[in-house]
Amino acid sequence: MKRHILLFILLICVSACGFHLRGSQMGELGTSSINVDSRGANRLASIVKAQLQIAGITITDTAEKAEYILHLNNEAYDRNVLSVSPRTGKVEEFELIYSAKMAVSRSDGTPVLPSNSIRVVRDFTFDEDAVLGKFTEEKLLQEDLTRSAASQVLQRLQVALKRDST
Repeated sequence: MKRHILLFILLICVSACGFHLRGSQMGELGTSSINVDSRGANRLASIVKAQLQIAGITITDTAEKAEYILHLNNEAYDRNVLSVSPRTGKVEEFELIYSAKMAVSRSDGTPVLPSNSIRVVRDFTFDEDAVLGKFTEEKLLQEDLTRSAASQVLQRLQVALKRDST
């Protein structure tokens, strides 16, 4: 009996904190077809397209066939130095920044969501003794940054389409 009560309390806490399983962030979009216009944001676009298809949205190859157009562009990764060792003067920590721009319009060109920036930041420690491992870690972090940016795009798209349909 105590086990059931404990499990019930745990489930309430997890559901109350906003926890979602990966891939479950897509709710109803209120549209059946979207064209993803990607100019310079190919990594982001591929993740967003996959998530839209999982949600049952048709990805069209032309803007004329779609109800809405999602514009993604200016994808960029940047790396800044966060900290330097006071003894050696060598970099100890970097900040990785992923940025892109997105906008949403109807197929007739009417703006639904004006162009706005997506920005995701992560920091990681750097060790010159493990350079190969740290470069691999950086690539993995870049992939994670892109997935986080895709989640932001999908959330903003969802809000913009809900607002447009009301």
